[in-house]
Amino acid sequence: MASAQAPLSPTSSKRSRSRESTSPLSTPAASTPAASTPAATPSASPRTHSLAIPSPAPSTPSTADPQAPDGTPYPAFLRPGRRPELDVQWTRLETAQLERLRDGVQAQAGGADQHSGFARCNSAAHVARNRYVNVDPYQANRVRLAVPPGHDDYINASPIVLASTKSATPLRYIATQGPKNDSWSHIWRMIWKENQDPAVVVMLTQTHEAGREKCFPYYPQSPSSPDMRINQEDEFGDGLIHRLHLAALSQDEDARTEVREMDMTTDDGSESRKIWHLLFAAWPDFSVPEGADRAALLRLVDVSRHKNGDNATNPRIVHCSAGIGRSGTFIALDWLLQELDEGSLDEAPDNEDPVITVIAKLRDQRAGMVQSKNQFLFLYDTLREQWRERWIAAHPAEAADLGITSTPPRSDSEPALKRQKSMRGDDGTLQTTSHVSDAASNPDARAALEAELMDADMTYEKGKT
Repeated sequence: MASAQAPLSPTSSKRSRSRESTSPLSTPAASTPAASTPAATPSASPRTHSLAIPSPAPSTPSTADPQAPDGTPYPAFLRPGRRPELDVQWTRLETAQLERLRDGVQAQAGGADQHSGFARCNSAAHVARNRYVNVDPYQANRVRLAVPPGHDDYINASPIVLASTKSATPLRYIATQGPKNDSWSHIWRMIWKENQDPAVVVMLTQTHEAGREKCFPYYPQSPSSPDMRINQEDEFGDGLIHRLHLAALSQDEDARTEVREMDMTTDDGSESRKIWHLLFAAWPDFSVPEGADRAALLRLVDVSRHKNGDNATNPRIVHCSAGIGRSGTFIALDWLLQELDEGSLDEAPDNEDPVITVIAKLRDQRAGMVQSKNQFLFLYDTLREQWRERWIAAHPAEAADLGITSTPPRSDSEPALKRQKSMRGDDGTLQTTSHVSDAASNPDARAALEAELMDADMTYEKGKT
């Protein structure tokens, strides 16, 4: 069994493409570029794709220290010069993901008498509602839609709970995929059941990127078309129909976020709730925000907290396209900043790494959270900058004596333009993405494990009826 330190990832890019090529549900992605907020019109047919997870790219190990010590008394896990160690830690996280995936596949192949907390929701019925064929919640940790008996309660969404170290205060979230055109009403059904008033939705993707749909526009786009009816066909036959009204649309320039204030009201007008929808469009898929976009993301974290009624009881809905990369990074950053605010990071023992800890906890609850190595390193870079600013504000005289200023230190990660590369998706469309890992620095071991996973998965598929 895999250790409890770090769970699984969806699946390798090779295996994902194989699954997609044989799936009757897979069709080419939308190829017509669109604005970030297109009109809310239904598409002709549902689409399910394999998430384009790039394979590890070969690299030449660097012996240069990307950061010179600047005198700031960082806790051990944030000290500059840890890049080689972080490369190893990332490889361990990725290996643990694959091990958990193996555990889940083997349990599913073994039948009802086998149990695993990491068995996936990948039956034919599940796949039809998934945006990507290889990204789904664990069967043991998924949100269940409130539907009448006999109806499918599946939605690709995972409840996430993280507790702060000092106060043990829980922070609750729901990580989910970008809604699809044929099931977009499901996210509103989920919100109606799972959230208090007000609800906060954090959207970290544009509806279309690189000519492909990343998220169906499930919310009113503009004040000129402020109203939408949710579930007007009464899909589940329970009469749960709502009206969604856009009361206000504004732009938070500091957060680079479109802020929608909406009212969700039952069709008979008997009950209404407020929804805050926060659309942050400055985060490319597989990449990380840089410069002013990074500062804007920190502002977005604060806005999402303050708009929510009680972050300990009322989960923030967080989604990107797949609901694991940008969503996982946002949730991890939110928790780490809470730890910073409470002073927990000041007391972090030298042999502990809160970034590794939170990623492990997230992946215990949803596979593949914090999806790329760039996102992993981004957490260290951002947290180091915030810790440094906090320390300078608390010790101005000592900082002045040491010559420490507020200028951010250089990043452990590569420059944004160097990190990104163009690649062709399975449908031939040009996408901008980034390397997931400098490796699995033991490619033979990784290949052997992936081969074992493929064999286990084929056994599971043969055993399905």
